[in-house]
Amino acid sequence: MNFFKVFRKKESIDRKCIFITGAPRSGTSMITKVIDTHPDVAILMENIFQNRRRHWTKADFWNSQQKLKVEVDKVFSKFNEPIIGNKVCTPDVWSADDIHFFCQIFQDFKIVFILRDPVQVLLSRFRREDYSAEFNAVAKKNILLDFRSKFLTYTSSWRQSVENYWKLRDGNPTQIYLVYYDDFSQNFGEEAQRLFKFLNLPFEDKILNWHEYPHHNHDGNIVRDLKYKDNPIKLKRSTRQNVADEIYEQIKDAVISIEVHHNLWKNRLI
Repeated sequence: MNFFKVFRKKESIDRKCIFITGAPRSGTSMITKVIDTHPDVAILMENIFQNRRRHWTKADFWNSQQKLKVEVDKVFSKFNEPIIGNKVCTPDVWSADDIHFFCQIFQDFKIVFILRDPVQVLLSRFRREDYSAEFNAVAKKNILLDFRSKFLTYTSSWRQSVENYWKLRDGNPTQIYLVYYDDFSQNFGEEAQRLFKFLNLPFEDKILNWHEYPHHNHDGNIVRDLKYKDNPIKLKRSTRQNVADEIYEQIKDAVISIEVHHNLWKNRLI
């Protein structure tokens, strides 16, 4: 008899969980909102449960799954939806081990992992983030990212997100679903139906208009336009036209550092 499984079945949270993750600026918020539109689902927008690798802080209750379960129960107990969930980016905020540790406190969980064109990730992070405030000095000493420049940090983060997907897939091969953001955006209706089939949820027409609805924030409150304005999905490819030549060349040089992983992404072999 596997006593760990018996113990886990007794002690874990008896609810279905959907965990959404991927590199920062990869479409994790958009996918979260799409799934959160379903009436049977309530997904929080990045409740980090006092665990932020960027600042190298982690609450003591992360030392025990039972203690973490108590904290998670406090947050999710107010929801009536049969399926609850959370969105946290990796590797900058949570590691693959953090995500696995979190998901294991539920009796039933699924992981949705999003990958986006790294060039577009770099460009989006360059525009949206305050690089100087992203990682504190302690985090830079402990997190294995390339901090020689902001673009090398972003590419090494993207590469590690791919490797975190592999790690999560190895531990949860039937419970993880990979979304290529660019394909999802290009064929939204078809790809969304595949996603909901994996989640074992009936597809509803309102999901096609996800951007018209408010969604749960990190505390679980219903809020419209979390972080950025919601618009129907559109792909943008004119990178060179949108940045100075100097920045474009820096992006190109940074992407060379992840050439192997980038080629796997381009050939959809991740």
